[in-house]
Amino acid sequence: MLGELLVEFGFLFGKVLAPILLLVALGALLQKRHPIEMQSLSNLQLYLFIPAFLFVHIADSTLTLGQIAGIAGAILLIQALLALPLYGFLVWRRVPREKLAVVLLASVIFNAGNFGIPVALRAFGKPGGEVQALVIMTANLSLWVIGYGLSAAITGSGWKQGVVEILKLPILYIMTAGLMLRATGLHLPEPIDYALHLVSDGLVPLALVTLGVQLATQWRMPRWRLILPVAFFKLLCLPAVAGLVVWKLGLWPWPGAQLIVASAGPTAVNSIFLAIEQKGDVELAAECVFWNTLLAAITVTIILAVVIRLGGVPST
Repeated sequence: MLGELLVEFGFLFGKVLAPILLLVALGALLQKRHPIEMQSLSNLQLYLFIPAFLFVHIADSTLTLGQIAGIAGAILLIQALLALPLYGFLVWRRVPREKLAVVLLASVIFNAGNFGIPVALRAFGKPGGEVQALVIMTANLSLWVIGYGLSAAITGSGWKQGVVEILKLPILYIMTAGLMLRATGLHLPEPIDYALHLVSDGLVPLALVTLGVQLATQWRMPRWRLILPVAFFKLLCLPAVAGLVVWKLGLWPWPGAQLIVASAGPTAVNSIFLAIEQKGDVELAAECVFWNTLLAAITVTIILAVVIRLGGVPST
């Protein structure tokens, strides 16, 4: 049994994670040799490539509206079930406010973009991309509305800016447009549809190169006393909670399998931007992103192997 799991681990690591890590490494190498302005890459993703990916995968999705609502609700429930006891524990331990906000968000917010999209597509193909598009939508909404509000409350900043920030993001309007197109059965003109698919297909390499650039600029010696608890909660506890939720809600094997794998991703890089905005511990946020991404190469492969062995594959 153990030997079979090790063989499956090696196969999945080579098939799913190795190509992803190779592109991340190339992005880091490029940043060291020819530094790239990070904000430009982030804007390309946020305002062009991710919206195109979302629109294409929502408009073309075979998921029912009930499944879409179930996926969004499950993600919010998974995050809440870990966030509430973790918040109480951190308050009990009298963790400083600027660190408490970072640890909480770094542990419970899904990494939906740079890491999550390539893993979903590589592991499960188009069905994985459809589910991951909804994970992106829900994760970003929860980060910039719920996460911003919590962070503001914890650090003492104003919460209203969170509403302003979410209204600036194109994902809300893209999601609405994709759902409307699905509901009406209309089709975009072929040249526009083809252009959107081209941009959507370009998201994965851009996201991975961007992740490599981010990691190359964020490397620092870790404070393991803080990093390891975050890694434990984010890489192990959150997938365990996700497994319980998808089982209880009847989402297993699909789309529950993808939700579990999505929850297993490392700390989202947006936690750094939120820490900057809310005057939290930015260095701690950057350390969480860097080291959790490296550790996730192992933990995500293990969780993916377990999920597939238990029958977690797209329905045929």
